[in-house]
Amino acid sequence: MKNEPPPAPAPEGDAEAELREIDRALARIDAERARLLARRSELVAQLWGRRSRASAASGGPGSTLPRPVDRREAGAPTVRNVLLTLGGILLAVAVIAFTVLSWGRMGIGGRAAVLGVLTVCALAVPVPLLRRRLGATAEVIACLGLLLLVLDAYALHRVALPGVDGTAYAAIVSAVLAVVWAGYSRLLSQLVSPPGAGNSSPASSGAVSVSTGGAPGGGVPGRALPDGGGRVPRLIPALAVLPAQLPLLLWSIAVEADAFGSGAALLATAALDAVIALRFAQPAIRRTAAVLGTLAGAAGLIPAVWMSVTAWDVAEAARGALLLCGAAVVLWSVAPRLPASGATATPPGTATDARPVTGTGPGAAPGTVPSSTPSRSPAPGTANATPGTAKGAGPVTGTASGPVAGRSPALVSLALRSHRGPRAILLSPAVPDAVAGLAVVTAAGGLLRVALPAGFAVAGYLLCAVLLPYAVSAVGHRAPERAVERGTAVAAGVVHALALLWVLPDTASALLGPLGWVDAVWEGAPRGARAAVAPGVLWSGGAVVPVVLAMLAVSVCAASRLRAGRPGTAADAGAATAPASVPGTATATWPGHGAASAGALVLAAAAAAVLPVTLDLLYPVAVLLLTAQAAVLLVAAGTSGPVVVSRTALACAVAVAGTAAAWSLAERPVTQGALAALVVAFTVAAVTSPADDRVRQPVTACAAVASAVGLVVALCAGAGFPAHHTAFAVLAAAAAVELLAARLRKRPVGLPLEVTGAVTGLLAVGLAIAGPAAVLAAVLALAGVVAAGCALRADRHRTAGYAATALFVLATWVRLGSAGVEAPEAYTLPVTVPALVVGLLRRRADATALSWVAYGPGLSVTLLPSLAAVWADSGWTRPLLLGLAALGLTLLGARARLQAPLLLGGGVLALVALHELAPYLVQMADALPRWVPPALAGLLLLGAGATYEQRLRDARRLRELLGRMR
Repeated sequence: MKNEPPPAPAPEGDAEAELREIDRALARIDAERARLLARRSELVAQLWGRRSRASAASGGPGSTLPRPVDRREAGAPTVRNVLLTLGGILLAVAVIAFTVLSWGRMGIGGRAAVLGVLTVCALAVPVPLLRRRLGATAEVIACLGLLLLVLDAYALHRVALPGVDGTAYAAIVSAVLAVVWAGYSRLLSQLVSPPGAGNSSPASSGAVSVSTGGAPGGGVPGRALPDGGGRVPRLIPALAVLPAQLPLLLWSIAVEADAFGSGAALLATAALDAVIALRFAQPAIRRTAAVLGTLAGAAGLIPAVWMSVTAWDVAEAARGALLLCGAAVVLWSVAPRLPASGATATPPGTATDARPVTGTGPGAAPGTVPSSTPSRSPAPGTANATPGTAKGAGPVTGTASGPVAGRSPALVSLALRSHRGPRAILLSPAVPDAVAGLAVVTAAGGLLRVALPAGFAVAGYLLCAVLLPYAVSAVGHRAPERAVERGTAVAAGVVHALALLWVLPDTASALLGPLGWVDAVWEGAPRGARAAVAPGVLWSGGAVVPVVLAMLAVSVCAASRLRAGRPGTAADAGAATAPASVPGTATATWPGHGAASAGALVLAAAAAAVLPVTLDLLYPVAVLLLTAQAAVLLVAAGTSGPVVVSRTALACAVAVAGTAAAWSLAERPVTQGALAALVVAFTVAAVTSPADDRVRQPVTACAAVASAVGLVVALCAGAGFPAHHTAFAVLAAAAAVELLAARLRKRPVGLPLEVTGAVTGLLAVGLAIAGPAAVLAAVLALAGVVAAGCALRADRHRTAGYAATALFVLATWVRLGSAGVEAPEAYTLPVTVPALVVGLLRRRADATALSWVAYGPGLSVTLLPSLAAVWADSGWTRPLLLGLAALGLTLLGARARLQAPLLLGGGVLALVALHELAPYLVQMADALPRWVPPALAGLLLLGAGATYEQRLRDARRLRELLGRMR
């Protein structure tokens, strides 16, 4: 075996960089190994398929004798474990029943003597079993021995110490059992060790030995003691952790401790588990201690948090804070000893390869393992090993240096490998750091809650969360890859999110409540802003709402600026998930700077919008302040550098303006003044915006138009004009907007202004509906004139032309209906005939012109009003004449293959026929039995289903035929 001298240690300042390079290199090695294994499996499958086909073609044995199939669903180790577990459970039940219940006429003393003999036998039997490589059986017997020790203690209490308090006695017995079992495990490892083998105590320094198969050898270096499954028992030393959980908790129960005592006992137990998990190298001990410590710590934090959040005086809050700070200290002590994010530290004694490695090679250094496969490359994780460290497939241990130097003995030898997933997240140092940060925030916030005025507890907790990352950074904690900073940033972010959720309902009610005045226009508002937020609703928020929003805005803005302006590493750029990130851990080009600034702007705008309601200012003053805030936000949108900040300011301005406009509807003078101010603000913003801006100028221009239209409506209503008269003013505004849009059609603002003008025109029509029909007809005709003017533009010729035609036709129908005309044909036929002549001339001049453009308007002018008259007429003359005309149009359209005559004539003919048959259909429905309609419907469905394919082909042919028509 060739030994190489260790490489020179890296400088202290480059330790973290070297550790990251090792992690990246190991990740690449693992990815390449996975790729090669996958390719190997594919090649093996291909070769096996070729061999099988060749054997079948040659008539060899492979073609006649099938391979035996292993139909066993459970392996031998599984069956062994199940049998041993069931046997151990049955023996445990029998022993408990024997001790607690009865055994004939034998008293408790006799039972205690028998139990003592059984205990000695149970504790002595594992030694020969381990030497015979029956490790699983030895584990079961050892577990039974631990149970017998517990029963011995019970018998001793019943026989010799009946007057001693049971809880206190159980606490003492638990401590004694933990110590006794730890000593027994150590003695057992020494008894089964071969002569001359050293003892790998968890506290030993220097090189730490490695066992096979990923399991520790119970502290036995250089020799594996496999049981039937080839592994060393791991459960025996881990059982000592179980009774160690009970002494402090049982003692607190015995002395009737309060919540502080119980929490202190649980947290102290969790601290003891943390020490065990970091001190001992065996994975079973580490995992058991970690799980039990986590449970004990979580149970201990519950009374501590309860004491902190429910304390009424400083003394009670200080007691809860003491427990929380103690838990934070323990967590911060544990975090630096966990593996860095992206790599998992394999503790000493854990193999990274399934190939067994046993024995000690000649010339090897103490505590090292020789290679069983010299031809293979060095195993991952052998960097900075001591001389004599093996190279090969097995795990290699040694004295670690560089980034891991100075860690606990359990992490002295690191086998770093890439690891992702939930387990890596849970084992990350950021997790205990985050919990510790939350504990500190809860402790400090509980103290501030007692000192602050009522209702400001959330602000106190938020202040602690804001200062937490900076305080931790000032103290100087530095875990691998700044895990402490990330963990505390996560804790601060959680508190920030909870504070935002706390004030969100009150903020939403203050900003959205004014929308209720839409249904109570000009009914008058109370003097105070709190009572005027919504009709008949009193705002229930407090002064803490704007304070918390302002604190959140300041925290986010400060953290963003500090992170964007201080040097750092690229890996740290994504570390801060909280608003209050730690200074000194950022990059100069942090991509989240703009988003953080935008979030701070939203929070600041919300705080400013809620402030008038919080101060309960006069209603007109509150609306005026909101309008002024909208103007300030428009200025910010025009002067902000980053695009995301500018867009956010614009969105906030529109939202605040909408709230102000809705809130102003309570009183007429306030409505007119607020809308006039908004018109000026949005107009100035639109005029000063760049012409090529595709967002700011269109949004501000449309908002200015909406505010102007609202102002026109308010002025007309204030002057006493009815709604149908106001429609003419609104229509004039729509015409002005369309003219402006036509002038600015080459700019991005042109199309949004045109759409806004169209919506304004629809508003005018809606206002005119409530008035006389003659006024509605006039408004429709004027709207048609505006649309016809828009149709003069080449790019709007078709769309605006259709709209103008529809508006003119509607105006005509409304006017005829208002005049009481009973024979609309006298007015429609003089229009239809020239329209059809014009359409015919156009078709002759342009053969590609559609029939809907040439004949559709002329036919619709007569057919549709006549159809409406037919349904209102009880005679037979008009239906007959209209039906004949529709039939002729249908036949003409089918002959000439024109869509407009065919579809219009066919549709009118079908409706006329339905009108004539409707009375008979009603009589038939009354005369038929009730089961006939469902039966007919069923037969119709069956017929449709039976001929579905043919109907699809017919429909496809009809669609193609209509498509070929002009």
